[in-house]
Amino acid sequence: MEAMIKTELTKYLETTGIMSDCQHGFTKGRSCLTNLLETFEAWTRILEGGHGIDVVFLDFRKAFNSVSHKKLIMKLQAYGIDEKMINWIENYLTGRSMAVRVKGKLSNWAKVLSGVPQGSILGPLLFLLFVNELPVWIINSMMMFADDAKIWTKISRESDSNSLQEDLNKLIIWSQTWLLKFHPEKCKVMYIGHQINTTYNMTDKG
Repeated sequence: MEAMIKTELTKYLETTGIMSDCQHGFTKGRSCLTNLLETFEAWTRILEGGHGIDVVFLDFRKAFNSVSHKKLIMKLQAYGIDEKMINWIENYLTGRSMAVRVKGKLSNWAKVLSGVPQGSILGPLLFLLFVNELPVWIINSMMMFADDAKIWTKISRESDSNSLQEDLNKLIIWSQTWLLKFHPEKCKVMYIGHQINTTYNMTDKG
């Protein structure tokens, strides 16, 4: 049943063009390789133009486990997905419980209040839809592979970093709004082709 739902949902997404071109994870015709090739091409053009590049690699806290069911349903409705399909997905996500077995002993059962099922057929696609509009929030370039994302801008002078910091501020607001928080300690900056002093802050005040 999951496979049937995924097939129909994928057809709808392909027909409407809803899925972001920045997303390369769990997407037909795309992979880690296409992500790397397109990124390499974009960076090469900037470097050949005589500019440097600042890249910020983003990391979510427990990404797949933190997706709010209520907010995911809101997004599915906004994408115009059929109401019956949304009702099925809502029932698919809610009412789940989990337990942990260690050395033959089972823990108490706990209700699963958020997240998409990992290792499932439908879970990855639902996660992609949850983070799908991230590129819309920023003005600089972004590339994504499921929950891994990076944004970058060309650097010719110190002030060029301002737009990237503004993008980071917007993404933090997005993360607070949709309850999918970033992990600032694991978000890394890479400086390419310049020695200009640029710094970035990803402090989540929420």
